[in-house]
Amino acid sequence: MTPSALSRAPRQSASVPSRRRPRSGSAALRLQAVAVAVAGTGVLVLAGCGGGNAQAGSGTDGEQAAAAADAASVPAAPARITAGPEAEFDLVPAPGQSVGIAQPVSLHFKRKVKNKAAVEKALTVTASDNAEGSWGWVTTPAGQERLDWRPKEYWKPGTHVRVTGDLTTVDPGGAHFSHPLDSSFTIGADQRLEADLDTHTLTVTHDGNPVQRFKMSGGEPVKDRASRPGTFVIKSKEDSVHMTSASVGGPKAYDTMVKSAMRFTDSGGYVHAAPWAEKAGDLGKRNKSAGCIGLSDANAAWVFKNTRLGDPLVIKGREATGPDGGPGNGYGDWNLTWDQWQTKSATHG
Repeated sequence: MTPSALSRAPRQSASVPSRRRPRSGSAALRLQAVAVAVAGTGVLVLAGCGGGNAQAGSGTDGEQAAAAADAASVPAAPARITAGPEAEFDLVPAPGQSVGIAQPVSLHFKRKVKNKAAVEKALTVTASDNAEGSWGWVTTPAGQERLDWRPKEYWKPGTHVRVTGDLTTVDPGGAHFSHPLDSSFTIGADQRLEADLDTHTLTVTHDGNPVQRFKMSGGEPVKDRASRPGTFVIKSKEDSVHMTSASVGGPKAYDTMVKSAMRFTDSGGYVHAAPWAEKAGDLGKRNKSAGCIGLSDANAAWVFKNTRLGDPLVIKGREATGPDGGPGNGYGDWNLTWDQWQTKSATHG
């Protein structure tokens, strides 16, 4: 019972006089009492709580001492850290967002984090279906540190997820966090994309059932143009993107605007409209792109409209020979086994 609650407790009548003068002659003290049911007897006993009419042998002084000892044993709340520059970060997904089944919780830090374990311990991910998961630290191609929480298996559709934590009491290493974290999002339908470079087909499934199959062209199987094999996550959707060979390198020069672009790696991997590939007759027949998954304008527009951020994309096939960009290149967390992913946590072992 808190002190404020005690001050509002009603005075007891008759059995415990509230104005009786104590034998010691000290000033009268207000008595507040709580009723305690004695197990198995049905007898109601009044036990002193806080101040009261202290009488010889009443035990009130001992109870006060015990309460004081208990209060002293409660650890003080951690102090808020304000020294140093602010440790800024972006949280994905955004609050209230509905995302696909492969979307991890992701904190994108603007500066290096030294005390990684302390940051992890301050954060909690709660799923409505009690999904098992683990934090893991990864590095993006640009050298940015990212902390992801990935479930052991894909999220179940309809799951509600909440991310909480008071980072303001955590020292990330010569900096400070400016605010606590409390954000929620939901998981949408089970929708998946699979790009098969052998059959030159992009298949879209919903709840395990194929709903669309589109002719496509993947990366040309030569150095610096081949598609990367593995499991990726649609991380952004852009109506149009300016693509140039100067930004990623490669043996063939190009400079063009593409439409209906859905990004799945930081290094420039997209599913997008490729009308030039349709004109050349490559869709459904040959892998001739610079690593992206190219579709006709109409089919790319359909995928763009119906795909949710966080939907998984699997790229497979004999000609998918691009280098592994690591789990930090896009949300490549799913390219690690569960055991491998857990070792990415700063608290592992």
